[in-house]
Amino acid sequence: MSALSESMLHQGISIEVLFVDVKPTFGDLFLICGETHPAFPSTGRFGFDRLADLQFEQVDDYFGVRSLTDEGADVPIWLFPIIAGEPVDHHPGPFDGVRLEYNVLRNPLNRSEHYLRCVQEIAVLGAQVEYRSRGLSLGAQSDLTSVRADIAAIADYWQSQGISVGSRQALEVDF
Repeated sequence: MSALSESMLHQGISIEVLFVDVKPTFGDLFLICGETHPAFPSTGRFGFDRLADLQFEQVDDYFGVRSLTDEGADVPIWLFPIIAGEPVDHHPGPFDGVRLEYNVLRNPLNRSEHYLRCVQEIAVLGAQVEYRSRGLSLGAQSDLTSVRADIAAIADYWQSQGISVGSRQALEVDF
Protein backbone atom coordinates (compact mmCIF):
# COMPACT_ATOMS: atom_id res chain seq x y z
CA MET A 1 0.00 0.00 0.00
CA SER A 2 1.40 3.39 -0.93
CA ALA A 3 1.85 6.25 1.49
CA LEU A 4 -1.11 8.16 2.81
CA SER A 5 -1.91 11.36 0.93
CA GLU A 6 -2.28 14.71 2.67
CA SER A 7 -5.93 14.62 1.67
CA MET A 8 -6.48 11.26 3.38
CA LEU A 9 -4.71 12.44 6.52
CA HIS A 10 -6.70 15.67 6.78
CA GLN A 11 -9.97 15.10 4.91
CA GLY A 12 -10.44 11.36 5.31
CA ILE A 13 -11.45 8.58 3.00
CA SER A 14 -13.97 8.33 0.22
CA ILE A 15 -15.71 5.32 -1.31
CA GLU A 16 -18.22 5.24 -4.15
CA VAL A 17 -20.90 2.63 -4.71
CA LEU A 18 -21.81 2.76 -8.39
CA PHE A 19 -24.91 1.52 -10.18
CA VAL A 20 -24.83 0.38 -13.80
CA ASP A 21 -28.07 -0.54 -15.52
CA VAL A 22 -30.76 0.55 -13.07
CA LYS A 23 -29.97 3.68 -11.10
CA PRO A 24 -31.65 5.03 -7.95
CA THR A 25 -33.66 8.23 -7.81
CA PHE A 26 -33.85 10.68 -4.92
CA GLY A 27 -37.04 8.94 -3.76
CA ASP A 28 -35.20 5.60 -3.64
CA LEU A 29 -32.25 7.06 -1.78
CA PHE A 30 -34.39 8.99 0.70
CA LEU A 31 -35.71 5.68 2.03
CA ILE A 32 -32.37 5.26 3.83
CA CYS A 33 -33.77 7.83 6.31
CA GLY A 34 -36.51 5.38 7.29
CA GLU A 35 -39.37 7.20 5.60
CA THR A 36 -40.69 8.07 2.17
CA HIS A 37 -40.35 11.55 0.77
CA PRO A 38 -43.75 13.14 0.09
CA ALA A 39 -42.62 14.82 -3.14
CA PHE A 40 -40.32 12.11 -4.51
CA PRO A 41 -41.77 8.59 -4.73
CA SER A 42 -39.49 5.57 -4.72
CA THR A 43 -39.26 3.37 -7.81
CA GLY A 44 -39.29 0.31 -5.55
CA ARG A 45 -36.26 -1.17 -7.35
CA PHE A 46 -33.81 -0.77 -4.47
CA GLY A 47 -33.63 -1.77 -0.83
CA PHE A 48 -32.55 1.50 0.75
CA ASP A 49 -35.49 1.18 3.16
CA ARG A 50 -33.81 -1.92 4.66
CA LEU A 51 -30.86 0.28 5.60
CA ALA A 52 -32.76 2.70 7.85
CA ASP A 53 -30.96 1.26 10.89
CA LEU A 54 -27.73 2.82 9.58
CA GLN A 55 -29.11 6.10 11.02
CA PHE A 56 -28.84 8.33 7.95
CA GLU A 57 -30.90 11.47 7.79
CA GLN A 58 -31.08 14.37 5.41
CA VAL A 59 -28.42 16.92 6.40
CA ASP A 60 -28.41 20.10 4.38
CA ASP A 61 -28.53 19.03 0.72
CA TYR A 62 -27.11 15.54 1.33
CA PHE A 63 -27.38 12.67 3.79
CA GLY A 64 -25.36 11.99 6.90
CA VAL A 65 -25.11 10.04 10.11
CA ARG A 66 -25.10 12.57 12.93
CA SER A 67 -22.96 12.12 16.01
CA LEU A 68 -24.89 11.20 19.12
CA THR A 69 -22.10 12.45 21.40
CA ASP A 70 -19.92 15.52 21.78
CA GLU A 71 -16.90 13.58 20.54
CA GLY A 72 -15.65 14.20 17.03
CA ALA A 73 -17.44 15.85 14.13
CA ASP A 74 -21.17 16.63 14.16
CA VAL A 75 -21.65 14.46 11.05
CA PRO A 76 -19.01 11.72 10.94
CA ILE A 77 -20.38 9.93 7.85
CA TRP A 78 -21.55 11.73 4.73
CA LEU A 79 -23.46 10.24 1.79
CA PHE A 80 -23.59 12.22 -1.46
CA PRO A 81 -25.61 11.25 -4.54
CA ILE A 82 -23.32 11.49 -7.58
CA ILE A 83 -23.75 11.99 -11.30
CA ALA A 84 -20.78 11.87 -13.70
CA GLY A 85 -18.41 11.54 -10.74
CA GLU A 86 -19.60 14.66 -8.92
CA PRO A 87 -21.94 15.17 -5.94
CA VAL A 88 -25.25 16.75 -6.90
CA ASP A 89 -27.78 18.56 -4.75
CA HIS A 90 -31.41 19.40 -5.42
CA HIS A 91 -31.47 16.71 -8.10
CA PRO A 92 -34.22 14.08 -8.51
CA GLY A 93 -31.87 11.51 -10.06
CA PRO A 94 -31.36 8.95 -11.30
CA PHE A 95 -27.88 8.84 -9.79
CA ASP A 96 -24.81 7.00 -11.06
CA GLY A 97 -23.93 6.16 -7.49
CA VAL A 98 -23.37 7.40 -3.98
CA ARG A 99 -20.19 8.62 -2.33
CA LEU A 100 -19.55 7.81 1.33
CA GLU A 101 -16.99 9.96 3.11
CA TYR A 102 -15.47 9.61 6.56
CA ASN A 103 -12.87 11.86 8.18
CA VAL A 104 -10.65 9.63 10.33
CA LEU A 105 -8.86 12.58 11.99
CA ARG A 106 -12.05 14.23 13.20
CA ASN A 107 -13.76 11.17 14.68
CA PRO A 108 -13.04 8.63 17.41
CA LEU A 109 -11.60 5.45 15.92
CA ASN A 110 -14.57 3.30 16.99
CA ARG A 111 -16.84 5.26 14.59
CA SER A 112 -14.94 3.88 11.63
CA GLU A 113 -16.67 0.52 12.14
CA HIS A 114 -20.04 2.13 11.48
CA TYR A 115 -18.64 3.75 8.33
CA LEU A 116 -17.37 0.38 7.09
CA ARG A 117 -20.74 -1.21 7.87
CA CYS A 118 -22.49 1.52 5.87
CA VAL A 119 -20.20 0.87 2.90
CA GLN A 120 -20.75 -2.90 3.05
CA GLU A 121 -24.52 -2.69 3.32
CA ILE A 122 -24.94 -0.07 0.60
CA ALA A 123 -22.49 -1.93 -1.64
CA VAL A 124 -24.94 -4.85 -1.79
CA LEU A 125 -27.36 -2.57 -3.66
CA GLY A 126 -24.80 -1.42 -6.24
CA ALA A 127 -22.76 -3.05 -8.95
CA GLN A 128 -19.28 -1.72 -8.30
CA VAL A 129 -17.37 -0.26 -5.33
CA GLU A 130 -14.50 2.18 -5.86
CA TYR A 131 -12.06 3.30 -3.18
CA ARG A 132 -11.77 6.86 -4.47
CA SER A 133 -9.01 7.85 -2.08
CA ARG A 134 -6.69 5.32 -3.70
CA GLY A 135 -8.20 4.92 -7.15
CA LEU A 136 -8.85 1.22 -6.46
CA SER A 137 -11.75 -0.99 -7.41
CA LEU A 138 -12.94 -2.98 -4.41
CA GLY A 139 -15.09 -5.18 -6.64
CA ALA A 140 -18.71 -6.10 -6.15
CA GLN A 141 -17.87 -7.89 -2.90
CA SER A 142 -16.23 -4.73 -1.51
CA ASP A 143 -13.16 -6.16 0.20
CA LEU A 144 -12.45 -3.44 2.74
CA THR A 145 -9.06 -4.74 3.90
CA SER A 146 -7.16 -1.83 2.34
CA VAL A 147 -9.64 0.68 3.75
CA ARG A 148 -9.29 -0.76 7.26
CA ALA A 149 -5.50 -0.61 6.93
CA ASP A 150 -5.65 3.04 5.85
CA ILE A 151 -7.94 3.97 8.74
CA ALA A 152 -5.48 2.38 11.18
CA ALA A 153 -2.52 4.05 9.45
CA ILE A 154 -4.20 7.48 9.59
CA ALA A 155 -4.95 7.05 13.30
CA ASP A 156 -1.36 5.91 13.90
CA TYR A 157 0.03 8.89 11.99
CA TRP A 158 -1.92 11.37 14.10
CA GLN A 159 -1.02 9.54 17.30
CA SER A 160 2.66 9.89 16.31
CA GLN A 161 1.98 13.65 16.07
CA GLY A 162 0.56 13.63 19.61
CA ILE A 163 -3.05 13.93 18.44
CA SER A 164 -5.76 11.37 19.19
CA VAL A 165 -8.30 11.08 16.39
CA GLY A 166 -11.67 12.50 17.38
CA SER A 167 -10.20 14.65 20.15
CA ARG A 168 -10.80 18.38 20.60
CA GLN A 169 -7.22 18.88 19.40
CA ALA A 170 -7.99 16.85 16.23
CA LEU A 171 -10.96 19.09 15.49
CA GLU A 172 -8.66 22.11 15.58
CA VAL A 173 -6.22 20.80 12.94
CA ASP A 174 -6.39 22.95 9.80
CA PHE A 175 -5.81 21.82 6.25
